[in-house]
Amino acid sequence: MQSRTLLNIALFLLAVVLAAYMYISDQQQQIGQESEQLTQLSADEVTQIEIRHNQRHIILQKQNDNWRMLQPVEIDANGFRIDTILKMLNTVSHAAYPTAGLEPEKYGISENSTAVSFNGTRIDFGIVNPINNYRYVRVADSIHLIDDHFYPLLSSQTGTLVARELLPGDAVIEKLELPGLSFYRDENNLWRSNGDISPDDINETLHQWKNGQAFGVHNYMTRDPISEIKVYLSGNTDPVIFYLTDTDPWLILARPDLDIEYHFNLEFYDRLLNPGPVTKAPAN
Repeated sequence: MQSRTLLNIALFLLAVVLAAYMYISDQQQQIGQESEQLTQLSADEVTQIEIRHNQRHIILQKQNDNWRMLQPVEIDANGFRIDTILKMLNTVSHAAYPTAGLEPEKYGISENSTAVSFNGTRIDFGIVNPINNYRYVRVADSIHLIDDHFYPLLSSQTGTLVARELLPGDAVIEKLELPGLSFYRDENNLWRSNGDISPDDINETLHQWKNGQAFGVHNYMTRDPISEIKVYLSGNTDPVIFYLTDTDPWLILARPDLDIEYHFNLEFYDRLLNPGPVTKAPAN
């Protein structure tokens, strides 16, 4: 009887020790995972991002807490998507291997690889591991495996990183020339129109030109223009020129000079181009 009691006590103590060991190991593993970030660079520190993919070279710069694209065109950048790219800095590295003794080319990594640099800290992208679907990346003298969330954004067309608004955030409209309609300021600095448009409709149209967001920005595709829109901004002599190039199945306003075009749901035809009574966009 005493032997059985001692055995039970021993088994109980063994179970306690094993439970404690598993708990401590689990805690250490969690701590290790939290510290195994791809880089130690903070997103708040980054003021310049460069992306290279195939023959494309994009430069993004932080200006007054906002991101602006400097190359290949100069235009406001899409802050939400830039924030997504910045999350790469602290994404989890599932495994890391010193590059010494490895052949990076076997992992799809070379000097011509898709790459992104944050303040000069470069991350080269390789292939996806077919077993776990993690992507190989090189940072300094290590090759890491990370979740494949970032490559599709870096390899997409330039327009993906352009702001979805038609005009810069600080733009001040002085005159707007729509197809068959003009808005301008009179000698008293009040908005007027060459048509029978109410002040409320004028203000709403100007608001949409300043704040309306396209659902997508894409590289420019050559089409025969339907009409031309000129937006005169404060501090600029020359207008910003947009071309209406499509209204089916959605509204497309193009900037050939920047090699981009904005895609809107068709309801924006009236908001941007046809103030007053609601009508349908003309068929092409």
